[in-house]
Amino acid sequence: MALLADDRKRTVEAFFRQMPEEVRGRIRAVCVDLKDTWRKLLRNVLPQAQVVADPFHVIQDANRRVDEARRIEQELRRRKIPRQEGLTPKQAEVLRALYRQYPTLAHFELGQRTAASLLPRPQPRPRPALLERLLLSLQHADDAELVRWGRTLHAWKAELLGYHRHRVTSAYTEGIHTKIKLLKRLSYGFRNRDVYVRKMLLALVPLALLLRRHTY
Repeated sequence: MALLADDRKRTVEAFFRQMPEEVRGRIRAVCVDLKDTWRKLLRNVLPQAQVVADPFHVIQDANRRVDEARRIEQELRRRKIPRQEGLTPKQAEVLRALYRQYPTLAHFELGQRTAASLLPRPQPRPRPALLERLLLSLQHADDAELVRWGRTLHAWKAELLGYHRHRVTSAYTEGIHTKIKLLKRLSYGFRNRDVYVRKMLLALVPLALLLRRHTY
């Protein structure tokens, strides 16, 4: 495990370059969000490794696109459009009627649900046919934003399917980030960096003890 000073390309590349060649050669997969900068860097410094698109970031991107499409439709129509989740049968019927009026939004939400189907499953298996249907649907859509979304997913197709082979995600790292942010808010900030680091390490003592016990 390593904690770098920042997430600049130069810093990350230097981290990998300083690794012994034998260690770098054993890396089989690296999980990243949908940033082409990281993908290009990893292909350069770890040519043998599979770059994996983190599925949770894929869903986060889909949710953002759907929310933006809903906001635009609401502003144009001056009418609130509910979300899909937690609807009563009557509300669901109203939403289906709205979708008939706003087919673009319906298309966005269909894409969102399909993308969510690529998330982890108890029995891991590749879903290339499902992804192909999603790409075909988006790339032949009438809305320009849907087409752009399709192009993004198509550009990351190999990395999306790579998840089902290697089953690596950034979930653990994201969880640590969330915990650190919560502790920072509860502490009302820090003026001293060393105190900040010590408190964060103290919060992770159970993990440290677990790792130590495993070592012995």
